[in-house]
Amino acid sequence: MGECFVSLVLNADIESANDSSLLEKNYQGCFKPLLSFLYAHPEFLLTIGFTGPQLSFYVKKHPESAELLHELVLHKQVEILGGGYYAPLFPLLFPVDRSGQIEKMNSLLRSSVGKRPCGMYLFASAWDTSLVTTLQSCGMEYVLLDSSLVPEKSGRCFPLIASEQGKSVKVLPVSKELNPLENEDGPQWTARIMQFMLCNDVPEPDGRNSRFSRIAAVSFSMEQMSRFVKSPVCISVLQDMETGQGGSISFALPHVYLKSCRKFIPSYIPAGVDRGIACRSFYSSDGKKSSFFAPSVYDHLAAYPQEKHLYERMMHISMLIAQCKGGDKVRKTAASEKLWEAQGGYNYMSLPDGVPSSAEKMQQAYRSLNESERLIREASALFKESLTSFDYDGDGLNDYVCQMEKYSAVVSLNSAQVSELNVIRNGANYAAGLSRLEQFDGCSDLYRRGFFADHLFSSQEFELYRQQVPADSALFSSVQFSERKVTVKRKEIQLEARGEFSVGKVPVRLRKNYSFSSSGISVQYILKNEGQPDIDGIFAVELNFAQSRFDRSYSGGQQYSCELIADGNRLSLSASEPFFAGSGISLLQVKDSADKRLFVIEPNEESGLVCSLIPVRRPAGGKTEADCSFVYSVSLCWKISLAAGVETEKTINVAIVPVKKNS
Repeated sequence: MGECFVSLVLNADIESANDSSLLEKNYQGCFKPLLSFLYAHPEFLLTIGFTGPQLSFYVKKHPESAELLHELVLHKQVEILGGGYYAPLFPLLFPVDRSGQIEKMNSLLRSSVGKRPCGMYLFASAWDTSLVTTLQSCGMEYVLLDSSLVPEKSGRCFPLIASEQGKSVKVLPVSKELNPLENEDGPQWTARIMQFMLCNDVPEPDGRNSRFSRIAAVSFSMEQMSRFVKSPVCISVLQDMETGQGGSISFALPHVYLKSCRKFIPSYIPAGVDRGIACRSFYSSDGKKSSFFAPSVYDHLAAYPQEKHLYERMMHISMLIAQCKGGDKVRKTAASEKLWEAQGGYNYMSLPDGVPSSAEKMQQAYRSLNESERLIREASALFKESLTSFDYDGDGLNDYVCQMEKYSAVVSLNSAQVSELNVIRNGANYAAGLSRLEQFDGCSDLYRRGFFADHLFSSQEFELYRQQVPADSALFSSVQFSERKVTVKRKEIQLEARGEFSVGKVPVRLRKNYSFSSSGISVQYILKNEGQPDIDGIFAVELNFAQSRFDRSYSGGQQYSCELIADGNRLSLSASEPFFAGSGISLLQVKDSADKRLFVIEPNEESGLVCSLIPVRRPAGGKTEADCSFVYSVSLCWKISLAAGVETEKTINVAIVPVKKNS
């Protein structure tokens, strides 16, 4: 068997990429000591993959670290990997965004460490064969991928060659299972690596083991690398190398190894993601097991709907930028920069466990996308308020995208809700509230918590609803509507759905007419009893305000407050105070204290009101406690009594206005 090499690969602080306080903490606790170790042990070779924001932080705040990295790179002790500047999920991006992010990272590396990268890593090992063309056009000679993506027949100790449309790129499998185990000594670790190479060998045609040198790439997080350099394993291996007793294993940098490598294995690598994320992607957010075998990044999005909604928004902004021809180039460049910032993979999933991204990161991404839309509107100088209809979310049905000066909204045929309400200037997506799930929150909502979610309850069901207990019926809040008419010029949408009310299964019809204006949204409801028995129930329209700011001042649900006119009296409510009124509500104001914005809600006739602050929990990678965000749920409700063939009409107007300075 030929010579065996070990390549140590450090994926540095991906999770803290957009948090300066975490970056500083990790620098002082992990990266600074690691640099000192590298300088003191020139025989220790290391490959490092940074994100752009992380390396920029080090260059700006700790220029001495960049100088030391530059020196280590010149001495060929350290190799710095390239990649996307904001560590995106590359398969999700348009080719122009893929190339743009790679070139931005390449420019940073040239200016900071003095060398353009030859290889790159992919966030979450999110791979697709369509990446081959992009990687080669950007000058990337090789890419590191999690070994779980590599077919066993290809072997995992030789570099592979992946080809697509006449282009090719080398692929180096990276194995996490080769990390030193607890209580493992140097000889045992070396023996385990040798055994791994034997088990993953690709024999020569005559049946003998390959005579060519092979390599085992071992992936470390920052914390794992900090422990490794202090461990007996590392000390033992370095001592053996100094005394010439290291056996046939030597450290190597990927680029140096590949330049001398004489064996590459042609291989088709199917789309996929890192093993840890793939395991999570087998289960959807409601706990149901999926049927696919080899999950890709698209399967992960399918399993976690909120991340998919963010992806849809990101693709829409990408399309708007791509369609902008000419105009202000400076603003267009700034819009692309904000788009790339929102494309960071940590906004869609968390490493290392692959759980969904936190609500905080998703809202940060929405803010960047809203700012990108504002800039691209200014760049084109041709923006006009519009209503368009197309398949926005890729489900085969048309959605309705309304782009107004102050906001953009998306209406889905699924329950006819406003599934996105993006305030363009200094705002996030107010309709991105999470729904509760049994496995995390103790109960499951039977519908998505967006804006204008509609319910028709019996009296018993409404009592449960008041107490935030999911009722058995979710009529109209989880049905699919159909289009009756769309008037683009007047920005009006007319939708319709039918259902059966309560245990008597009385057929009812709901017409839902949206009207969009520069100041807000008006929704008219026409509810008709199409059966013979009378209907006595409660009709409720629910608006769910997602927590969009997670500063310490607003982390406990203090972002929103409420003022209302009840029976002619003015009342002030904190979001943390549940509130119920059976009738008498003529005006309601929900205040966003964080972003200084008011939502003025006015029914055409006095209504009842249910207000609740709902905590929503989701698992958090690497944390013992789940992440918690809040949804401020506001429901206007009316008692309904309809005889056979009779209909009733309700209208709700929602205006979005800035908070005055003296309020």
